[in-house]
Amino acid sequence: MKNQLNRELITGLNESGNDEFLTRTNDLVYDIVANAVSDISFKSPFVRLDKCSLIPANEIVTGAVSQLSEYTYFLGVDNTQIELNSKNKKHFWKYIWTEFRASWRISNKKKYKKQKKNKNPNEIEVKSVEKYGIGDFKHDLMLKIADYLQESSLVYEFPRYISMIGNEDFGTNVKVNIFVCSYDAKRNVYKLYKENRNKFFEVDFGKRLENIEAKTKSCGGAYLSMMRIFNALYSKSYSKIPNQILLESLIFNCPDTLFNNQDIYMTFINVANFIRMTVPQKFVSICDESRKFFDEPLITENASQVDFGKIINMLDRFQY
Repeated sequence: MKNQLNRELITGLNESGNDEFLTRTNDLVYDIVANAVSDISFKSPFVRLDKCSLIPANEIVTGAVSQLSEYTYFLGVDNTQIELNSKNKKHFWKYIWTEFRASWRISNKKKYKKQKKNKNPNEIEVKSVEKYGIGDFKHDLMLKIADYLQESSLVYEFPRYISMIGNEDFGTNVKVNIFVCSYDAKRNVYKLYKENRNKFFEVDFGKRLENIEAKTKSCGGAYLSMMRIFNALYSKSYSKIPNQILLESLIFNCPDTLFNNQDIYMTFINVANFIRMTVPQKFVSICDESRKFFDEPLITENASQVDFGKIINMLDRFQY
């Protein structure tokens, strides 16, 4: 039996957002990060505030947040030296030899300890100077951000990003994620370093912001309303948020004639039926209209194309 989506429910989902809270939280994140980067620039020869770029990355771009939304940003530093220092030069045979020595030391633990004790006490151990890379910048950023948070707030460091939570700073059930990466200002491309592959993955949002602005101008607030409603229904169905580039692309491809700012319920029905009936190969990416959205790296990199099938299944469950 299909669940009924009536006018009252769709209208309520559209009006459930709090734009003032979103704006306040977004401004607070920008202030904290700007102050932290400014502090780092006084002690690091590689980091400058005017060479860093912070942008929102997920549904906070459109304001289509739901209860499961996290505030995700990309912080890029435009410095070639930091980018070069981040990559590890791995030598296969050296790696094998290191692993062999480690296993040998474990199996001969007593002997190894004895040899270590017999070292010359007057011998000075010289440690090599570590190069300042993206990981170092991320760690410094975490330490500096902690200075601008309330004592009850927490900040965590992960391999690719920093995460912050705190009721006093950001509000109830709000989690802020900042992905720290390299930035190419000339191409406006963010480069996220992946240690397991020892290379940078380029995050190119292309004309995403321009296309969102153009669609909003031509369709009014109904375009953003559809984003909010679809996110709310998806999170209710699957307990997660869909890939926003995929969802933005789907609704971006809908003809302007389907949007009616005077009747959000009918707009939802029109958009939902258009997405269900259209061949997916016809949809283009909101980041690059010359590319099909199934060929968009920001969708395929995390295998998020499966979200399309989930959206179709979600729409098929409902009666409207």
